[in-house]
Amino acid sequence: SQSLDFYGFNGISSSNVRWLNNVQCNGKETNITECLHDGWFEHSCQYNQDIVVKCFDPYTLKSPIPIRLVDGSHSAEGRVEVNVKGEWGTISYFSWDIRDASVVCRMLGYQFAIQAGRVSSLGFGSGSGPIWFGYLNCHGSERSIADCSIYTPSLYTQYYYHSHYYDAGVVCYTETIKARLIGGSQPNEGRVELYYNNAWGSVCSNSWDIREANVICKMLGYSFAKRAWGAGQFGEGSGTTSGYLPECSGTESSITECSHSGWGTSCSSSVYRDFGAECTNQTTSVRLITADGASSNEGRLELYYNNTWGTVCDE
Repeated sequence: SQSLDFYGFNGISSSNVRWLNNVQCNGKETNITECLHDGWFEHSCQYNQDIVVKCFDPYTLKSPIPIRLVDGSHSAEGRVEVNVKGEWGTISYFSWDIRDASVVCRMLGYQFAIQAGRVSSLGFGSGSGPIWFGYLNCHGSERSIADCSIYTPSLYTQYYYHSHYYDAGVVCYTETIKARLIGGSQPNEGRVELYYNNAWGSVCSNSWDIREANVICKMLGYSFAKRAWGAGQFGEGSGTTSGYLPECSGTESSITECSHSGWGTSCSSSVYRDFGAECTNQTTSVRLITADGASSNEGRLELYYNNTWGTVCDE
């Protein structure tokens, strides 16, 4: 999407009402009301800042998309190739990262990717035929690249986009990631450790919060996280760190679906490791408490937790 002037729509809008400003969507929402924004009718926009959307579906992508890995030493690694309109082709390395690669691995039945890169840097050969996609932009939790944003290249990247030297490659992880909580006074709390590459290790992160803790708790069969603990709360772990996990939305079913910079990485400081979580199987409910005569769709927000109704504050 762009502003009106970008596409040459420089006339006055047919409506003088502008409902939303600074809308931020992740692409998974089913309605624009699910996206972040500044509030309804909260703006200082001019007419030439109205947004135009251009919709297109160049390849009519539908899941499942035929996909394969070629030229690797085993079936879980190689050059990424997809079949579009009956013809196999490659994906451009331009903007390719571990999140895109993890979606490809998930399509092939693996949990996630441990390496993503240009084919030459991973030891795979270049492909031939069409280069179907460039600028693949996945969040990392998608089940198929059909759910990711796919951009066509601008003129200054045409060389990279049309050269098989820049084909994308991937190495997928073939084992199952397990989680556990260590060092707590109860089994539902403790230092988070993950089982990776035949060893238990703690998590390295510079943004550990309730979202990551929620995902860990769900992996362990709990409803959600009651609290995310800071580094060292449950003692120092041993062995290598299992991974660097800066971005979970909290809705993922496994930590492997979160964005990360690679597994088996080392932490630059002890303040970035040995995080903890406290999990719970409590159920929650929501209600609005309205004033006398007020509409039922507005009111004070209350949550039911631990057998008690309470409010939500915003500091």
